[in-house]
Amino acid sequence: MDIISMIKSSIFIFPMSCIHEFFSQQFIPSEDDMKKIAEYLITTRKELNDKNASPMERKLALMSVPYLKYLDLSQIDFWEENYSDDIELLFNLYIAQGVHHKELKRVIWNKNDLEYYYNNPFSLKNKSKKNKLQLKKIMGSTNQSVGFFAFQALFILLILLILGIIFGSIILLYAFVVIFGLSLIFISFIMHRNQIVIDATEKIINQYPDLIKESDLK
Repeated sequence: MDIISMIKSSIFIFPMSCIHEFFSQQFIPSEDDMKKIAEYLITTRKELNDKNASPMERKLALMSVPYLKYLDLSQIDFWEENYSDDIELLFNLYIAQGVHHKELKRVIWNKNDLEYYYNNPFSLKNKSKKNKLQLKKIMGSTNQSVGFFAFQALFILLILLILGIIFGSIILLYAFVVIFGLSLIFISFIMHRNQIVIDATEKIINQYPDLIKESDLK
């Protein structure tokens, strides 16, 4: 089997829906999902409030709603009280909280304080000032860190390619190319997802500068 065939075979390991999800530039729920979300926000929540539903019943109702089920119930209450005319904010928070990749999240919700806090996933502590420009600088630097790691992986792949050619070990060369090729694909996925999380966070910061607070997070 030649190298092209091996790479093609490896690509089929990933479902097309998964690939589309990773490379989607914009978060757009399906029409059916939007209907369920709208029904919950407009009708279901009103019905639950009217009958003074228990917290457990309210949580169970939320668990059946696409996307929003990953948010805390207190977040939905907070949104309804303060930002109910902006449903896109809920979707941006869904992304910024790193639902697909928790390690990349930029926003943390504290349900005790009813506050959102900025999280820098690439440092032990975030000591920057509470400033919109400072937040953007931090997010840009974290993206550069991921990019530098990808560059290192590409450099190693090039070295292995040269060594394989010099020593004439075709099987070894194919193995390393496939392994590192898949690694680069994975890194590209993470970089792309990281950028989507950053973009969603910047949208929130630009529209609501005081919504996300700075905090020294361990």
